[in-house]
Amino acid sequence: MSILEQAKPAVDVGLIISLVGAPGTGKTSTASTFPNPFLIRTQGEAVPRDAKYNPASIGITDTPEKLWDQLSALIKDDHDYKTLIIDSSSGLEGMFIQDIINKDQKAKGIQQAMGGYGAGRSAVAAQHMRVRKAAEILRTQRGMNVVFIAHADINRIDPPDTEGYNQYSLRLHKESMKYYVDDVDLVGFLKQDTMIKEEDGKTNKAVTTGKIILTTYLNPAFVTKNRLGIKEDITVVHGENPLAPYL
Repeated sequence: MSILEQAKPAVDVGLIISLVGAPGTGKTSTASTFPNPFLIRTQGEAVPRDAKYNPASIGITDTPEKLWDQLSALIKDDHDYKTLIIDSSSGLEGMFIQDIINKDQKAKGIQQAMGGYGAGRSAVAAQHMRVRKAAEILRTQRGMNVVFIAHADINRIDPPDTEGYNQYSLRLHKESMKYYVDDVDLVGFLKQDTMIKEEDGKTNKAVTTGKIILTTYLNPAFVTKNRLGIKEDITVVHGENPLAPYL
């Protein structure tokens, strides 16, 4: 029998997404609307106070060992969780950096760690790659969605064929960022909807409409993308999953 006869449609069971945004835009609250979530929360990340958002969690994950233990249990143990939320990938970055520095008494920072010459940064990126591989196993073997939350940063983009511009991105080193952008189903940016209001007939002021908007399509202002065919902004409704039609 030809190997081609064994081919099947490429269908991934769960979604792997990154949610990016400034503080207060509801990243964790939005992630918590995914089905039956389990939350891995890094140092400094807060749990939403709203009773609607109450994902299961063992508390603060402040060492790589605690992270690997939870990921291993989600992969191997019997459970009913349908979504893993990691809050945040930016927090993982700091945790991995600190762990590597702690193990190298001569290093004053990540640039000097492990002998320098980028070795420390590469080791941090390798940890992120391990997280991403675990997410792939959860998606394909356990049928889980995986939601990575990231804080927003602004990077300068200087393309060779046009003028440079600023772009909202993930607060991660570029070696680490690729694991949460390149091979995921969706990168979404949560932002406050704003409008320009004229004051005193002279000055213009940006004011919020009170709405939160999720952008998921290619847009030069954001590191955003999706494989789901979404081509318009989505208004986030409190307590509802903005991606429910695609789950």
